[in-house]
Amino acid sequence: MSKQGFILRYLLIIRIIRNNRYISLPELIRRVEDGLGYYDDADDVGVSRRTILRDLREIRSGMNISIEYSRTENGYYIPDDEDQFSDIERVLEQYDLLTSLRAREELSEFVFPEKRKPRGTENLSPLIHAIKRGLIVEFTYMKFKDPRPSVRKVMPYALKEGRGRWYLLAVEEEDDVCHVGKIKSWGLDRIRDLKVTDRRFVRNTEIDPEKEFRDVVGAYSREDLPVEEVILSFSPKGGKYIDAFPLHSSQETLIDNDEEFRIRLKIKITYDFKQELLAQSDVLTVIAPDHLRQELCEVYRKALERNGIPDAGDM
Repeated sequence: MSKQGFILRYLLIIRIIRNNRYISLPELIRRVEDGLGYYDDADDVGVSRRTILRDLREIRSGMNISIEYSRTENGYYIPDDEDQFSDIERVLEQYDLLTSLRAREELSEFVFPEKRKPRGTENLSPLIHAIKRGLIVEFTYMKFKDPRPSVRKVMPYALKEGRGRWYLLAVEEEDDVCHVGKIKSWGLDRIRDLKVTDRRFVRNTEIDPEKEFRDVVGAYSREDLPVEEVILSFSPKGGKYIDAFPLHSSQETLIDNDEEFRIRLKIKITYDFKQELLAQSDVLTVIAPDHLRQELCEVYRKALERNGIPDAGDM
């Protein structure tokens, strides 16, 4: 059996147990067998009591995921752990993505992926290589506001996706020499002539990219921006979309009824976040903070002027 077959079965087991707390062994075996039937390349992946029990042991030891058995409930479960669930979800999502991409050609008659693709994704593999090995990279960068290209030498720390685009999170080499060491984001769509050098760098342990961007939507963060409490109200229909695809990991539902869907966020109010809100204008009411509501109103006012409506009060 191929390694891919083993991984497929492991991920199915994790997903089934995560979604069916205290599932019995016979039911787990049945659902894994059913699940494998959806994958064309899983014909040689066997399922039996002995196989599943062995898989459970290997998932615990090899993937460091706690799958426990409750004698009281007579079933398997994954202990509640928010960070662990997040890691599991990433693995499952990435496998689903890769499987879908691989099948795209043979399914082209009835699966229609987004044709608008972000530029610069060809740089993902070399950048991952550089990040894992601690290698400095050089590239030419094209800013949106400045047509003049500039050559950059940076120490890559991580990659981040934001609003359908990919960004490199890195520290400029000259900043590190000056002991500034602030992490910056670089859009892959504006990177040209990327070169992975053979010069190594030592990661600054005080720099935590995940922490740096934890409180923002998108790939731009500013130290001077505070984390604020944002309260938003949506129409019931609009709220269903926001509930299914949260704006941010801090999203908390306050009201969910036939009249309103209200949420609370703890977040930095960045340009990217405001763009997300503007996309929901027809179903959104900003309750707090007041300055955010005023900023969006100013955007609406200028939009009306650009479209030949100088005074919205006359409407």
